[in-house]
Amino acid sequence: MLGQRFALQVNGPQPLEQSEGSAVQSPHDPDAQYAAKGQGKQHKAWLGYKAQVAETLPEANRPAFVLSIVTQQATQGDEPGLDQTLAVQAQSGLERPAELYVDGAYICGPRLQRAAQEGWSLMGPAPPSPRRPGVERLPVEAFQVDIGQRRACCPAGQQSGHCSRLEARQKTGGVKVSYRFEWRKRDCQSCPLREKCVPPGQKHRSLTVGEHHEFLQQRRQEQSSEAFQQQMHRRNAIEGTLSELARGHGLRRSRYRGFAKVELQNLLIGTACNIKRWLRYLITKAKGTQTRAPGLHLNFQSPQRRRFGVFAQAFWPNLFSWPALSRPSVSG
Repeated sequence: MLGQRFALQVNGPQPLEQSEGSAVQSPHDPDAQYAAKGQGKQHKAWLGYKAQVAETLPEANRPAFVLSIVTQQATQGDEPGLDQTLAVQAQSGLERPAELYVDGAYICGPRLQRAAQEGWSLMGPAPPSPRRPGVERLPVEAFQVDIGQRRACCPAGQQSGHCSRLEARQKTGGVKVSYRFEWRKRDCQSCPLREKCVPPGQKHRSLTVGEHHEFLQQRRQEQSSEAFQQQMHRRNAIEGTLSELARGHGLRRSRYRGFAKVELQNLLIGTACNIKRWLRYLITKAKGTQTRAPGLHLNFQSPQRRRFGVFAQAFWPNLFSWPALSRPSVSG
């Protein structure tokens, strides 16, 4: 750890410039990384790994089953985790579902556009557009943007006077394309919404959106409807699955050191959960009732209660729910 954080010089050790996740955080497990997410009361930090959990949607006569648990480095983002989960499902011989329920962390314009092209639906709330701190102005959602026609309309009904195509090189080697719409100065000066629209210090309103903004705009409009909110209730079951995996099977604590062993443990945890649900389903079906069979205790004690004297890594899993089209076969 000393060599990771300091360089030995003639005048003594000098701290090295560290990038996120590049330094060894624990001598017990060099693969474990420190990461944090959220702000304020939603801020969470952990040392260890991250897991992406996918399951089928529960039905009236069949329980949900865990389809995959993908283990990631703690510093990896949610978007590559979704790609890894889809790849794991394909390797397992499961067809891609027609609908995939996720939270807002997985929703972005390029992802919605790709799902539409491939013929499946990515269901989840789109995040709001970024806003300047302390500046209350009409957000991007209030404007009607037509990228194909290279024009936009403001809430006052004025059409944009100019559109520019912008390209920015990314660290990954790709190119990020965006469009900048500008309104005429004379239109903004006489507009009754100028105080609510034009930021201080600017003579007219401008707007910059990504090339897939129309997909985000459509989702933001859909998610305000009652039908969309009712449909998103189907994702709620994954929260109970996360609690079951973490509290009943010790998903948040590793008995072993190293990424490979943690990944194997998580896979075994998902298998144990499925076996428990499958046995409960068979017993319930044999008895012809929806209640739990008496005398059968299928819950597992957590590693903490069993007092395993091992090094533990805590992590915060990110979740999404999988529809019944990818359900594995269950024999009764």
